[in-house]
Amino acid sequence: MSIDHELRDALRRKEAPADLSDRVLARINTGTAATTPRPGATGSTALGSSAALGSSTALGSSTVRRWLAAAAVVAVAAGGAERYYTQQQAVEAARVREELRVALQITSDTLVRVQSKLSAPADNGSR
Repeated sequence: MSIDHELRDALRRKEAPADLSDRVLARINTGTAATTPRPGATGSTALGSSAALGSSTALGSSTVRRWLAAAAVVAVAAGGAERYYTQQQAVEAARVREELRVALQITSDTLVRVQSKLSAPADNGSR
């Protein structure tokens, strides 16, 4: 038999066993993975093998990894939010500084005009 025929036979659609759904639901309810390979499967690639489905230790470490990943996402999001808040404060401080500079410049110009008007009659009266 050629490799093409072997591959075609291996990948041909096969009907699932009649009790497959019952066995899967039973495994889910008990929380354990079956250690016996399914009929027709060989080696560690068997669907029912503990290597393929993972043992309870592997499932536990997978859960731990998910929680660690979630914690990392939360930490990065919190760090990003803190950086955004800090940048917004810096932008606001720069805006306030510029407004204060403009206000002080307007006040200075106004005081110079008032002082020149107040000193103008004194200069005219002394002549």
